[in-house]
Amino acid sequence: MQDQSDSNRPGLSRDDARALADQILDMSGADSARVNIQSGRRRFIRSADNRITTAGGSADVSVTIRSVFGKRVASVTTNLLAEADLRAAVARSESLARLAPEDPEYLNELPGQSYADVGGYYETTGNVTPDSMADAAAQGIRAARESGNVASGYIDVRAGGSAVANSNGLFAHHAATGVASTLTVRAPDGSTSGWAGDEAADWNRIETERIASTADRKCQEWRGRTALDPGPYDVVMEPTAVGMLMLRMRGAFDARSADEGRSFFSRQGDGNRLGEKLFDSRVTLSSAPEAPDAETSPFAGDGVARSPETWVERGVLRSLSYSRFWADQKETAPRPSPANLLMSGGNDSVDDMIAATTRGVLITRFWYIRGLDPRRIAYTGLTRDGTFLIEDGKVSRPVNNFRFNQSLVDLLNGIDMMGEPVRVAAGENSSVGTPIVVPALKVRGFNLASVSDAI
Repeated sequence: MQDQSDSNRPGLSRDDARALADQILDMSGADSARVNIQSGRRRFIRSADNRITTAGGSADVSVTIRSVFGKRVASVTTNLLAEADLRAAVARSESLARLAPEDPEYLNELPGQSYADVGGYYETTGNVTPDSMADAAAQGIRAARESGNVASGYIDVRAGGSAVANSNGLFAHHAATGVASTLTVRAPDGSTSGWAGDEAADWNRIETERIASTADRKCQEWRGRTALDPGPYDVVMEPTAVGMLMLRMRGAFDARSADEGRSFFSRQGDGNRLGEKLFDSRVTLSSAPEAPDAETSPFAGDGVARSPETWVERGVLRSLSYSRFWADQKETAPRPSPANLLMSGGNDSVDDMIAATTRGVLITRFWYIRGLDPRRIAYTGLTRDGTFLIEDGKVSRPVNNFRFNQSLVDLLNGIDMMGEPVRVAAGENSSVGTPIVVPALKVRGFNLASVSDAI
């Protein structure tokens, strides 16, 4: 892991970020001001139709200037860093703030804070070359060509830093890297599809050979898919499928929604359900800025420190997130929402789960996931890129895709088996996203609500 003080990495060093923030704050004439800085480099390779179609990158520094007069607040974002442009951006934010209505929930900017020393910048990622990325993309293309299929993929590599500073003396800086590599392989006639992917902070953890072989194998195995009726099924979800659902759990731990009666975590009558056992005893959900290869910034955008948190412990709700305003209302400490999510696991492999299933469905991943009901933490979406019927402990045949309608509460109460947690590509856009570390799961009664003809 690279020392975050290294000024040779992409993005602004700590010293350069502080100097830029101080320059902007010195220009401010507002009652208070905050500066958020995002800086770094992004490289990508996109492949389609068994060839690399696009390769490129960008480097940028983006500055958001927040000005406050009384309780009137406005922000302006710019990437023009000449002194005259910065002065114009400051003046614009102040002009807008004077026109803005008062924010009844505004709280004064934080004073200086203490933050954990969290890594997250990996030299292997920050120094990755376009040739290395092209070689990785070529592996997927070769695997597809050799089997007569067509590969499309995306490799997204990011390296840089974030910083926050304000007129009360607060300053924080964090450097990070991230990689997402995903591959879809389809038959030339589009009749079958397979997918595989990885996400990591460390380029060396991207298993390019496995991605290529798995996506191609899934495509081959899903040929000649057959009809299967919708309904509740025992399902074996590979880690990516689990991660795509658990990504949505991050937003459920909001104390205000719970206290105001808008959440599954709302207690009937008043307040929230902290301390209640709500999920299977094997379910523990936590977040930690220092989680290896899933590191996140030790501070939120307003400068509130992030600490390791256990949200659910052995099925019991232990923590909720509090904005500064809601924490002030409830006379407690602010607690940012989880910036990563880590789920407990077990020792069962996907093969073990299949072998233990009399009749069920194996799911590779989901697509087009959308919220249904926050009171049940319910979502809908589609299965995609490899859905199979399991009979008598074996995968018996490929089947059509489904639309699911599923409460995550029911899912986390219906667990039969758990695998070892791994970081997954949990987003739908194939770009670097929120670090999600989850196991494969075997779950009872997953609601595959209707058939989908989509590939």
